[in-house]
Amino acid sequence: MDVKYYLPLIHPKRLSFYPFIRVGGFGLGNMLFPFFRALTYSVRDGAILLYPHHNQFQPRNFLRNLNRDSLRNYSTDFQKFKWSSLPIINSLNIYYSRNWENENHIESFPNILFYGYKNYFYDLIDYRDLIKNYINYSYKISRTYPKNKLAYHLRLGDFIINKQNVNPGKVLESLNYFTKKLSFEVEIYSDSSLKQINKFLGINKLPKKISLVKSVSPMHDLIKMSQARYICGNPYSTFVEWARFLSFPGQVSYSLQEKRISDTIFVSPIKWQNYL
Repeated sequence: MDVKYYLPLIHPKRLSFYPFIRVGGFGLGNMLFPFFRALTYSVRDGAILLYPHHNQFQPRNFLRNLNRDSLRNYSTDFQKFKWSSLPIINSLNIYYSRNWENENHIESFPNILFYGYKNYFYDLIDYRDLIKNYINYSYKISRTYPKNKLAYHLRLGDFIINKQNVNPGKVLESLNYFTKKLSFEVEIYSDSSLKQINKFLGINKLPKKISLVKSVSPMHDLIKMSQARYICGNPYSTFVEWARFLSFPGQVSYSLQEKRISDTIFVSPIKWQNYL
């Protein structure tokens, strides 16, 4: 029987040299889909996981925002996962010495490339516990989040350009609801700076009981959000959906999109509990 090799190529681009560099690509949320399909299917099929093609940078975002975080390079986060794949040089030799097919040929071909988000969490829902245990082991992070705090994911950046963001008035209204009516302390996780958030909301400073979390790394942010007792975000964002996917039983979720819109976003089979 042939040895099976599964490679998380993540995102196919012309300007790409596996496993060293790729120009352009996804945000972290979308990169995790092909990685975890490759990982979980390798466990299922007894395949060998090759080193993921994660080292990328996005010049478009950098030129727009002029800060290092906008390069969309998540290599520091992916280094935590390297224990589960072959080393980089071994992976390189295997990749360039074999023929490869995409996931459509997984039943009939031994060497498979995984890229793109395909069916999002619908492909991964049966492996939810495996993925949670894998991340917990890789990051060695225990749940320490206070029960009375709410993790609020405020995605701006590309969402403003693509018109998928929630309008500022609704964001302020929801923050007021959480802090004044429900008496929650709110921690904002965002791809934007405090100055950019205040400008977007049309305010000089964040209201009381609301703070912006200083990011350690995107994956750490995602894990901290998953540990929150309450979570709020835009279901268009796969980042907040990853936090919900990795959450502990009992997390209470609030969608920034009304139910009729949320129900048309086929990203996750895990339903939101509340709609704002």
